[in-house]
Amino acid sequence: MRHILIVSNTSWFVYNFFLSSVTEFLKNGNRVTILAPEDNTSNKLKNFGCGFAAVEIDRSGMDFRKEVKTLYHFFKVMKKLRPDCVLNFTAKVNIYSTLAATSLRIPVVNSVAGLGQIFLEGGFKSMIGKGMLRISQPLAQHTVFQNRQDLNTYIKHHLVRPEKTSKTNGIGIQLGHFQPVEAPDDGVVRFVVVSRMIFSKGIAEFVKAAEKVRAHYALKKEAGFQVPEVEFALLGFSDPGNPQAISEEQLEEWHNQRLVNYLGSTDNVFDVVKKYDCVVLPSYYREGVPQCLIEAAAMAKPIITTDNPGCRDTVEHGKTGLLVQPRDVADLAGAMITLIELGHKQRLVMGSKARRMAAKDFCHLRVAQHYLDKIEQVCSSPQ
Repeated sequence: MRHILIVSNTSWFVYNFFLSSVTEFLKNGNRVTILAPEDNTSNKLKNFGCGFAAVEIDRSGMDFRKEVKTLYHFFKVMKKLRPDCVLNFTAKVNIYSTLAATSLRIPVVNSVAGLGQIFLEGGFKSMIGKGMLRISQPLAQHTVFQNRQDLNTYIKHHLVRPEKTSKTNGIGIQLGHFQPVEAPDDGVVRFVVVSRMIFSKGIAEFVKAAEKVRAHYALKKEAGFQVPEVEFALLGFSDPGNPQAISEEQLEEWHNQRLVNYLGSTDNVFDVVKKYDCVVLPSYYREGVPQCLIEAAAMAKPIITTDNPGCRDTVEHGKTGLLVQPRDVADLAGAMITLIELGHKQRLVMGSKARRMAAKDFCHLRVAQHYLDKIEQVCSSPQ
């Protein structure tokens, strides 16, 4: 039995996306402690049976004193807890936590869920981030990737050695929590984006595509054709700490102009998404494998997403959903029109195939076992 320290830049991430795997860790008799900033999910993690230690992390900041303070806090907590293994999530955590754990000779397993802002943006901050990755990532005993493209990028940039890597299909989903639900057959076709409200998730492109779809059917109606009603919605928080964040004011403006319905955020995605016909993610962000799309597939919802690393791994084009080109508003609008024209029954057929794909590829039991195997492997190897 092992003491596993899970380090993340938010408690919210662990609770909402990795809790099913934490459940399996605990079932196997392991002790789990979470090291993350405190938020409204931290107590839920404690009540679930996890230990918890709070840390301040500026997710996008470059204040030298704050960064050194975070690194020292990681070191201090790890020295006190002496876990058997540290499991890290997100790029900045992968850097600082790896450095702290390595100095204490504690084995490290890093998880790479997309390349994120360090690779998406240029400039000084990106250059520093890449430099820190080159220093820290080769020190990890193992790195788990969610898609093949990110793994190849890390190998190309000499951030990892191939023999110290592996790949999972996303972060896993507990299928029982996301049962298939048919959207109502009421003449309205509903599309929803479930995401953080940041520009690189393709939110602005979705709003523009929604306008194009409405204009398309307005012309058909003028020509005397019977047309369906369409609705478009955004579900997710605005993430003000992110440099790509869309402001609350912009979201409210789109909502007030009736371009899209901004639904805010929720802790119960299932109850909101179940009435929608299709889940859309027009992301050009370097994703791992987007959890919102795995959840959509498990709920038997057709998906429209970009032919982008990570996103494309969730869709069999033409069977479980449609792939579009990143930042291509016309292509996105055309895909939504295609889904509308398929009709209700064919959308349900597409959704049922998505559910089968989720069960085959994204079950949390496989993901949890993969992490447990790698943790055991690095703990058993001489340091």
